[in-house]
Amino acid sequence: MATLLAHIQIKPGKEAKWESIMRDMVAQTFGTEEGVIRYEYWKGQEPLIYYCLLSFRDKWAFYHHQMSDHHEGHDFADVLAGIRLEYVDPVEGAGGGLPHTADPALPDDADEAMKTAQERFPLDIPAWWSARA
Repeated sequence: MATLLAHIQIKPGKEAKWESIMRDMVAQTFGTEEGVIRYEYWKGQEPLIYYCLLSFRDKWAFYHHQMSDHHEGHDFADVLAGIRLEYVDPVEGAGGGLPHTADPALPDDADEAMKTAQERFPLDIPAWWSARA
C-alpha cells in the first residue's frame, strides 16, 4: 500500500484553474483507476497552499496514477509553484483503516512506465516506522 500527503503551493492567481484541474483529476482517478483508496484535496489556511491525501492499494497503483493520461495531460507547470510528496503511514488503530505503506521491489518484468515512475517517485520509508507498526 502507498499513502502520501502532498504539500502543494500554487502560483498567485491560479487558484481557480488549480481547483478545476483537481476536480477533473479526482473524477478521472475514481472513474478510471481500480487501485485508488483515497484521493482528496484541501485548501490550507495560508494563501496558495493546498494539500492532497492519496492512498492506493499498492505502490504500483500509485505509479499507474502518476503515469496515467489524465495525470500527464494537465499543464501543472502553469499552476504549481512547488510540491513536496511525503509518504505517510497510519498509526495502528488510529489510521482510518488504511494499511501500512510498503515498498516492494520493482519486478524484473516491469514496463518502462513503472521504471520511470520508480525513478521519479521512489518510496522513502523511514526506519523508525518499523518499530511503531
